[in-house]
Amino acid sequence: MKLFISVDMEGISGIHDWDDTLPGRRSYELGRKLLTEDVNAAIEGALQGGVTEILVNDSHGPMKNVLVHELHPKARLIRGFYKPMCMMQGIDESFDMIFFIGYHGMAGAANAVLNHTLMGSCIQRFRLNGKEVGEAGLNAAIAGAYGVPVVLVTGDNHTVQEVESGIPGVYTVAVKEGINAFTANSLHPTVAHEMIRKEAKKAVENCQQVRPLRVSSSNTIEIEFKSTNMAFVVSWLPGIELVDGRTVRYQSDDIRKMIPVLQAILLLALQASQPLE
Repeated sequence: MKLFISVDMEGISGIHDWDDTLPGRRSYELGRKLLTEDVNAAIEGALQGGVTEILVNDSHGPMKNVLVHELHPKARLIRGFYKPMCMMQGIDESFDMIFFIGYHGMAGAANAVLNHTLMGSCIQRFRLNGKEVGEAGLNAAIAGAYGVPVVLVTGDNHTVQEVESGIPGVYTVAVKEGINAFTANSLHPTVAHEMIRKEAKKAVENCQQVRPLRVSSSNTIEIEFKSTNMAFVVSWLPGIELVDGRTVRYQSDDIRKMIPVLQAILLLALQASQPLE
């Protein structure tokens, strides 16, 4: 069996603020170690469940957070930021299942630790086919387009509730309770790792009971930015409609084709967030 793992950082056990997740901050190196240990726990459980091939996509920030020399040797690793499929780079129809490790709640999710969607400095709200979703919801839809189910998600308790409402039958591990965006009541990492191993094994053994999300024949992305200038500049791109002062809309028949465009939109929005000097 073949497993794809997309690993974020905000939902990793023990992590609670940006100092843990951003390069150069005082506890970032500790955050990298915590992330790698959570991923390894998921890999160990998956191997116990019968997985034979594993690909990990480093999906947070600069996307080079996993400690390469400490990653489980049974896994291959995708590192680097400029990836057209972003957090789902490397996924295809050959995979049997997907894990989302260290995921976080969508922008505006009350008390979810470090809640945001994709590029927190730019996005206020993100809607897919009329429904507000976060990174887990968007990436599960991408997985559905490839016919692959998301069978395990780890993060805080609010993230777990979010994904359970959107992915029927998914296995989850809440490694901490979000008190607010920058405060968490966390399990000890050793305890969290044992829970992740256990649920990963169960998720693999029962992966055929979790169905991929249904694919829509027409897809619409709506992005409400944090500033009007972001939306204004992004609307210059072909196929992008300016809906109101801060919101743009993009439509396509295939969500897989939308993700590289979404990446370009966000990079352009970031550039437009401040006046040029």
